[in-house]
This record gives sequence, structure tokens and C-alpha cells, in this order.
Amino acid sequence: MAKERDELLDHDYDGIREYDNPLPRWWLGLFYATIAFSIFYIAWHLLGYGLSGPQEYRQEVGAAARPAAAPPPAPGAGPAAQAPKDAATLALGREIFAANCVPCHGPQGQGVIGPNLTDNYWLHGNTYSDIQHTISEGVPDKGMISWRAVLGPQKIAQVAAYVMSLKGSHPPNPKPPQGQLYKE
Repeated sequence: MAKERDELLDHDYDGIREYDNPLPRWWLGLFYATIAFSIFYIAWHLLGYGLSGPQEYRQEVGAAARPAAAPPPAPGAGPAAQAPKDAATLALGREIFAANCVPCHGPQGQGVIGPNLTDNYWLHGNTYSDIQHTISEGVPDKGMISWRAVLGPQKIAQVAAYVMSLKGSHPPNPKPPQGQLYKE
């Protein structure tokens, strides 16, 4: 690399002398690379391959305006869906409940921070579909997160089936009733 030298120019303004120093080569290389990139970038958009800024904006606003797609219904879910009662489903639901729900609902569903799941009083409905919806969407006002992204529809269905099996189990030290009384 040639040694860069300071070249004093003939300018003299109020005792200030000006030097003409060449720019560093790495800086010039980056400068020329950005010019080359911009030429290809503009050509790409002018030829119609990429979206323009206003087109991207309209596309994003349109996507945000559309309602979010509803999650696919869990197996057996529907208006009159019945909770599966087979031992395998309930065992899987119990494992998922133990891993995720015990801190708030207690190991036997008796309620700690969250409500008691063993009595006939329910805050958000007592049907299998209601329980699936509550688990899926969560209750942000009460601190319960949406479990849809974490568990998925299959595991939510299993946990809901397990919660349905807890009704009437009468654990020790249950939390006092909350919500509306539902008679079987």
C-alpha cells in the first residue's frame, strides 16, 4: 500500500490552512459497493420483481386488517363435543396439567391462585368446549396466558378432558367457590 501523504493546499482563510488527505481505501470500497447495490436494487424494483414501499405498506395493512385465523378445532371439539374419557387421554392430560397448570390450580385442581376446578362453580363455562376455549385463549385479565401456541390443539383437548374428570373429586383444602353454579 502506498504511503498516504498530506498535501497542503494553497487555501488560507483566517489563518486556517487546508489539507487534502485521500480517503481510506476501505471506506471508498464500501462507498462504491453501496452505489452498485443501489443500482441493482432500483433496477430490481423498476423491472417489477420486488414490491415498492407503498405496495409493501398496503400488503401489511391488509394483513393486519384481516381477522386472525381461528385455530383448528381440537379433535372432537364442537358445539356438543363430549370429553374423551379413555384412560390414555386422561393420563396424557394429567401429565400436561402437572407440567403446566399445577402452580396456579394446584396438584389436584383444588385452586391456588387460579380457581378451583373440582366443584360445580365455573367462571368461564363448564362444558368441554368452554374449557378448551379457556385453555386455548387464556384469561389475560386474571393472569392466565393463552396456551394455544405452547400446547397446540391436541394437548389442549387432553388437558380439557382431564379437567373435566376433576369435577366432583373433592380434594383436601379446596379454594372457595368462584363463578356461576352449574348443575349437572
